[in-house]
Amino acid sequence: MITKPIDKEFNVEQESQRIDPSFLSDLISAHTRKIAPKYRKYQKLYENKHKVLNRQKKDENKPNNRIANDFFSQIIDNTVGYFLGNPVILNYTEPQAEKKLVEVDPNDVGVDLGDIADMAVQDELDNICTENDKDDLFIEWGKEAMIKGLSHVLVYQNEESKTKFMRVSPEDCILVYKNSSTHEAKWKIRLYDIDTEDTNKTTHYAEVYDATGYDVFTSSEDSTGGRGSRNVAGYTFQKRVSHIYGRIPIVTLYNNEEQMSDLERIETLVNDYDKVLSDMSNEFEAFRNAYLMLKNMVAGKDALDKLKVEGILEVMENGDAKFLTKQIQTEAIENHLDRLERNIYKFSQVPDLSDENFAGNLSGIAIRFKLFGLETKCIIKERKMERAIKELFKVLYAPLRVLTGHEPDVLNLKIEFTRNVPTNTTEIVDTVCKLEGKVDQETLLSLLPFVDNPKEILEKLEADAQAKKAGSDPYNPQNVVADGNNPFPNLNGLNWAESPVASPVEDNSSEG
Repeated sequence: MITKPIDKEFNVEQESQRIDPSFLSDLISAHTRKIAPKYRKYQKLYENKHKVLNRQKKDENKPNNRIANDFFSQIIDNTVGYFLGNPVILNYTEPQAEKKLVEVDPNDVGVDLGDIADMAVQDELDNICTENDKDDLFIEWGKEAMIKGLSHVLVYQNEESKTKFMRVSPEDCILVYKNSSTHEAKWKIRLYDIDTEDTNKTTHYAEVYDATGYDVFTSSEDSTGGRGSRNVAGYTFQKRVSHIYGRIPIVTLYNNEEQMSDLERIETLVNDYDKVLSDMSNEFEAFRNAYLMLKNMVAGKDALDKLKVEGILEVMENGDAKFLTKQIQTEAIENHLDRLERNIYKFSQVPDLSDENFAGNLSGIAIRFKLFGLETKCIIKERKMERAIKELFKVLYAPLRVLTGHEPDVLNLKIEFTRNVPTNTTEIVDTVCKLEGKVDQETLLSLLPFVDNPKEILEKLEADAQAKKAGSDPYNPQNVVADGNNPFPNLNGLNWAESPVASPVEDNSSEG
């Protein structure tokens, strides 16, 4: 059955097409106990629910300040903003030679092919992306993968037969692979719960997806046991539901090959930073700024009241009075905190954007040098996300084929990522001007950050030039104004009277 359960996924050896209910219960139990808690832990860290907040008070007479420094969300949000802040562009170019309609049996798809419009794959892909708010979906998809190590998107058809996307959290999804070497999914299991208020029961659902459909299993327990516990005796098969995709419609985005969270490398550093800062806050709160020490004397209430009012204290013979202050190694603590902070940004490969070194009008080279570590990190993420988007496109083969009548091909899909990085526009324009005459116009326009479509700009420039040329041509029929007194009507566009080569026209009709 389970050949090697690990902390991320499962590998199985089972020849049957339908999963055994008892085996399903074992998978869910192992996932709930060993794997899902890790995902919830890192989600809490992102939400600023740090380890220091659970620290218990050792002495009731001493303060217990618990300060959580929100490095985790800052690092994740800056990475997401840099990597996915600008929309991911999906361009599908279908070769002219391959634009052939697919012969589809209307009985299989349930539609009349005569009613299917001959739409381009790109247009229909844009419609699907717009209806599902693709840009926001990709941001949240990528963010969750950075936090938890992986994230999932489920593709389904709603009641109106429209293609919809839905994110599935890793704690609610189990990956089951055929073996540990091919990394080919046999099943992907989606988990969710439904509470019934009138019966005080929780029904646990497990949808086991394969290439042709999914099996629905259920199990019930008292809802008082805690939502999401899934501590049930077993699951019972309910029904089989078919789908049209020809592959498992749950697409997984991996943060990296190890399925590690971006927070895992800096977790101990942030925990230490929280502890040191909390302890220092406790030190300041537990002790007064200064204590009055009296030597060889005892000050009564009257003397202390006089000290407060007049600032004078009478000292007895051989007596002495002075203030004592607690010596806190402030410099050492600050150095330690600075070292921790530098290491946090160093090992996360995300620069501190609040650093004063980022202020001012930096050159493009300087900006890229400071962002080099983050760029290296995002290159890996880009490869993983490009792979996931292509897998998502493959799942869309069936609906795109039905809606357009064309056979989609992932090889025709181009995915463009654009980094959300500040630019020195003046420097870029100066570079473009220096390359004038050495590089074609389309390439030059593509270098400008405010130009999205160089071809469109070139077409507009050509149209404007043609219009300007036509408007200034005196021989253009469009520029002729009807004038019976003008012997040269085609030249009416010129200011002939002021022309240096013009000469008066003489009327010689009366001569001879």
